[in-house]
Amino acid sequence: MKFLFKGAIAIVLILGIVKTFEEHDIVSEATNYYNQVKSGEIVQTIENINFDGLKNLDFNDLKPSDFF
Repeated sequence: MKFLFKGAIAIVLILGIVKTFEEHDIVSEATNYYNQVKSGEIVQTIENINFDGLKNLDFNDLKPSDFF
C-alpha cells in the first residue's frame, strides 16, 4: 500500500512538471532573456521593478486564493 501511495505521488509530480514545460515555451523565453542580456536591456528591466506595492502586505489577511 505504501508503495502504491508513493507511486501515485510520483506520477502526479511528473505530470505536473510535464504540464509546466508544455505550457511554457522554454526556448523562446531563453532566447528572449539572452537577447536582453546581450543588448543590456535586462538591467533596465530589473531597475524598473516597483516594490512600493509590497510595503503594505498584511500576512494575517492572506488567503491561498489570492495567489491564483
